[in-house]
Amino acid sequence: MRNFLKKFNKIEEIVLVSSLVINVAIVFMQVIMRYFFNTSLAWSEELSRYIFIWQVWLGSSIAYVDNQHIRVDLIFSIFKSKKVHKILHLIINIIWLTFNVFLVYVGIKLLKSMSARNALSSGMRLPLVYVYSALPVSSFILVFRIFFDTIDTITGKKEGIINNEEIEEI
Repeated sequence: MRNFLKKFNKIEEIVLVSSLVINVAIVFMQVIMRYFFNTSLAWSEELSRYIFIWQVWLGSSIAYVDNQHIRVDLIFSIFKSKKVHKILHLIINIIWLTFNVFLVYVGIKLLKSMSARNALSSGMRLPLVYVYSALPVSSFILVFRIFFDTIDTITGKKEGIINNEEIEEI
């Protein structure tokens, strides 16, 4: 399973970088159209926004892998013991895991509601289910990442979320 997650990380990074390139190209094309041709593409701003929404939600998963989420490290500097760090990391993971399971549940309910209403975007007439599915999909991915991180922490394959060098910097 861990090999699958490593491959998935790479695929997710490729998707995010590709979507960023596409998003920049769309916005650049819109600027060129407005500046030089005095016209605009009706769909470009909306598509750019939807791509950005997916980038943010999927990016939260990659940020978790790289340990880049905003957090308060003060409590880790108070307690120097690695055992306490491990316990704190487990508590944080359980809270975060619970929250993401909740987001998956609420996200699926939201998708059912959107699907029942056949909600379409205003400009492109795209079903909004595709846009709003970013919430449960990315939360589901995070559930797996947090679950395996918690297992690694319990089994000792991973230490606490910050190391001693980071504590000294605080």
